[in-house]
Amino acid sequence: MKIINTALIAATLLTLASCASVSSPEGGDKDTTPPTLVSSNPKDQQLNVSTRTISLEFDEDVQPNNLQKELLITPFTENKYRIRTDEKVIELNFDTPLQDSTTYTLNFRKGIADITEKNVVENLRLSFSTGSYIDSSRVEGQVVNLMTQQPEKDVIVALYPAEDTTNIRKSRPYYQTQTNSSGQFDFKNLREGNYRIYALADKNNNSLYDNEAERIAFIGKPISVKPDSQQVTLETFTIDTKKPIALQRQKFVDRFTVTYSEGVERITALTLTTKDTILYKSTPDGKNIELFKNQKFTGGKVLVAAVDSAGNSTLDTLQVDFGPDYTQRLQGANLKVINTQNGGQTYRPGQKATIELQTQVRITGTTPVTIQADTTTSITLKYPEQLTLDKTATEISFTIPQLKNRQQSYMILLDSTQIVPLQGKPLKFAQIPITIGEAQGTGSLKGSITTTQKSFIVQLLDGKYNVVKEQKNVKNFQFRDLPPGIYLIRILVDENNNGKWDRGTGTFDKEPERVYIHPDQVEIRANWELEDIKVQL
Repeated sequence: MKIINTALIAATLLTLASCASVSSPEGGDKDTTPPTLVSSNPKDQQLNVSTRTISLEFDEDVQPNNLQKELLITPFTENKYRIRTDEKVIELNFDTPLQDSTTYTLNFRKGIADITEKNVVENLRLSFSTGSYIDSSRVEGQVVNLMTQQPEKDVIVALYPAEDTTNIRKSRPYYQTQTNSSGQFDFKNLREGNYRIYALADKNNNSLYDNEAERIAFIGKPISVKPDSQQVTLETFTIDTKKPIALQRQKFVDRFTVTYSEGVERITALTLTTKDTILYKSTPDGKNIELFKNQKFTGGKVLVAAVDSAGNSTLDTLQVDFGPDYTQRLQGANLKVINTQNGGQTYRPGQKATIELQTQVRITGTTPVTIQADTTTSITLKYPEQLTLDKTATEISFTIPQLKNRQQSYMILLDSTQIVPLQGKPLKFAQIPITIGEAQGTGSLKGSITTTQKSFIVQLLDGKYNVVKEQKNVKNFQFRDLPPGIYLIRILVDENNNGKWDRGTGTFDKEPERVYIHPDQVEIRANWELEDIKVQL
């Protein structure tokens, strides 16, 4: 009897479990087919629609898939709706009647899926009119990233009537769609007229441009929307309207350091009274600026103008003072080697390296630097033939030599009797170890640009679109000492010939100046010069 009761309980539990859950039938191929729309009320392109309920029937059981966020209704409406599902049917029930004599388009995007495998209904749109006429104007095109020219996937494309005072900063779009994986978009069933058009990489999914970290695109003048389809290309970029802010200041014996809130591209530093230019240098990221002491300037009021890459500028009046001698305390411990080619810590013979000193120096001898592989193999670099000291007197640069003993590590030895501080006690230098990579050698490339444009910037990019080198206004360009790899050529066109490439404005009235990327990648090989690259601008 006990065995029978256990069996009955188990059977009952199994029956309840099978009734309570929905799952795919066992056996057979997995369902990968999305649901198909069988009918709708209203029908697509239907006129004189007066219902508050939109009903969609499919060929299998369906469910909402984040439908409240996925569904785009254009023109934009504040009319709230509730979603009801009944097996194969999904209904939208609006609180109030839809606006009279208006063409509506419902773009469901990925908002509906089947129940078993969550296969999403693709490309489902429904257009109808609450009047006797359905709008038939249209616009289509592509959205790309301005600086890479690569397609922008899943970004919003928005239309606002030209006569409307609102824009994408203030209110949601009147018409809205989204790009596909190729950056393509299309609007159908639009009301004929003039519109302002935008594209937005919307990070917070609110259809508003409220974050400068979001990429945006626009056309400065309204476009004319008519029944004949037209092609529009939109190029996204980031708008930076924030000025660099001086956050921190530090004084040292030979320099005064200013730390900014962002990278600074250009600096002008003048004494307040005599307007003499003050010597300075910046860190690679542009966030730290060092103003140097010299015979003409030993401290006082300084005007510092800082300009970031977007052209935002700030002007500060600083009281510059210099601190106590710190050279003995550091003992050269903060010396570092800067790899000017790729930012790594592995070097190749023939590659330029820079040693950054933490105080200003002068070189008093002719052999201040030695490169050593071991105690029996070394090369002494001569000054000024093989070494350079920069204008701030804080950086020594040279080319890594090839030693006969081809080890993977060298030592850089600095002679403190020949490299002496401008102020303070003698320096003590620790040996600087560097790792030597395979001596692959470097390559170079030559090319020409056919253009009538007078002002432009030719940029050589790595595979991640970082700028490796650049030249201005050179129709026959040449880049040397390039590590082997794949590169791209980008040209920033100074269309207004003001000597710089201008970004678009935050007021949406001026688009960025043109960016061109050569369609063919460039492969650089060791000890090889690539020639005859032709660019038609």
